[in-house]
Amino acid sequence: MKKWLLFLGLSGLMSGALPAQTDGAKPRLVVGITVDQMRYDYLYKYYDKYGSGGFKRLLNDGFSCENTHYNYMPTYTAPGHASIYTGTTPSVHGVVGNDWYDRSKNRTHYVTADETVKGVGTDGANGKHSPSVLLASTITDELRLSNAMQSKVVGVCIKDRGSILPAGHIPNACYWFDDANGYWISSNYYPDTAALPGWVQKFNEKNLALRYLSEPWNTVEPERTYTESHPEWDKYENRFSGDTTGAFPHVLPANPTKGGPGLVRATPFGNTLTTDFALTVIKEMSLGEDAIPDFLALSYSSTDYVGHQFGIHSKEVQDTYMRLDRDLQRLLDYLDEKIGNENILVFLTADHGAAETVPFLKDIRIPTGILEERQLVKDLNTHLESVFGVRMPYVNAVINQQVYVNEQVLPIAKLEAEPVRKAIVAYLSKVPGIRYAVTKEELFTVASELPFIELVRRGFHPKRSGDVIFHLEPAWLPEPTFASGGTTHGSPYAYDTHVPLVWYGWNVPKGKTYHPVSITDIAPTLAAMLRIMEPNGCTGKVIVPLLER
Repeated sequence: MKKWLLFLGLSGLMSGALPAQTDGAKPRLVVGITVDQMRYDYLYKYYDKYGSGGFKRLLNDGFSCENTHYNYMPTYTAPGHASIYTGTTPSVHGVVGNDWYDRSKNRTHYVTADETVKGVGTDGANGKHSPSVLLASTITDELRLSNAMQSKVVGVCIKDRGSILPAGHIPNACYWFDDANGYWISSNYYPDTAALPGWVQKFNEKNLALRYLSEPWNTVEPERTYTESHPEWDKYENRFSGDTTGAFPHVLPANPTKGGPGLVRATPFGNTLTTDFALTVIKEMSLGEDAIPDFLALSYSSTDYVGHQFGIHSKEVQDTYMRLDRDLQRLLDYLDEKIGNENILVFLTADHGAAETVPFLKDIRIPTGILEERQLVKDLNTHLESVFGVRMPYVNAVINQQVYVNEQVLPIAKLEAEPVRKAIVAYLSKVPGIRYAVTKEELFTVASELPFIELVRRGFHPKRSGDVIFHLEPAWLPEPTFASGGTTHGSPYAYDTHVPLVWYGWNVPKGKTYHPVSITDIAPTLAAMLRIMEPNGCTGKVIVPLLER
């Protein structure tokens, strides 16, 4: 018997059947990097202008999932971050947008707003946030649960939602940026936060945001070399207040305290500030210094603010990514030096992509348009009055391409909900730019062949989503803000769903795969690598090509 077991063991060694990692081996630090509004093509569009230590290091020394898509709509920041870390879609984790209409309170609810908590490091409302709306656990939660809370988990992002949702329900700490005072802040939802730690206060005292805003924003390399961006793009941008030319250098307020430190968000220096703080977090919280895995959930948001304002073909976006490349190199160099490449596991992805700019597409004769979502509330109420003969506020809100019916007034008008919803569908189906509309009941009965309907279903939560859902034609945007320039996102089209996903470091082979990968596959893949349970609502699958040897 012993000889037979020995033979089996030797056969396994010779065939390579044993896993590359030894039992119990785990990285000392996982760093999840989410780049807000990073389209997949940005990996390669600016490739020749990147240095060797940032994006190129990840691509050349790591493993890239080249065909990674979001598998639901709407593609916004909050659902994106929640889906990456829960391994499931809004239909399960409940984060159906950055905002949605709260029927119980008869008002719009911002995703992480929580009046039951108090800010730490601020006296204003900017600190009143928590992950209370998140209905599923995150991979960061599961890591803490796997080892009696010994792993340290920290969330860092200028945006509150970009820090809070990835860090999950039980992190050690979570920090976001307060525009009012230029400080990194938190809330008393998190443990040991009667006051900010001394090292955070010391960092805040440097007033780095105002320092970064004290100089003009010029290109990091000679502007003439930005050949990847469209020439004469200035007319397609939304400019800074007081900016008459729209050209580099962008002269930021001479007195930045007048404009406020929050302006740093809309410059690449917001990413630099985020990196500065992240490095301080790693050092001061001793992340990755023992054999128990820690997790830093790090999100870069200035890419989103710059993208919205200037559009995807602008030199401002290119400069922001070239500068982010340098920040990534600084981060990776620090991790290599402090913890060691063999002890860190890094993944980089995005919470959504971005669309083409509407006036630009019009100029080159590609179909496009703007649908004013907010105007639909008035238009629908006027139409429903004409249909039913009673003047009532039938519609409470139109948000995230969803219509919320005011069911409280229906008994007064002696109406059932279904005819009202059907009338809304009939009206919306004739509105220019709307591909189709369905009631929430029809959503799950219409044929799966209806374009993108499966993505719409996965983005729907019965207690938080609307009564009627509509879907726009390609290149149509739902916000009038972008009629003059800039861009946005939210659709199920590839320009919003196709994002980068690159793995690097501990036990990651060099290479790439073009096999289809969903954003919800990240969390279960991390669970497999860490040998822990998937988040409790997980619907994603392990990315097998990454783990095969």
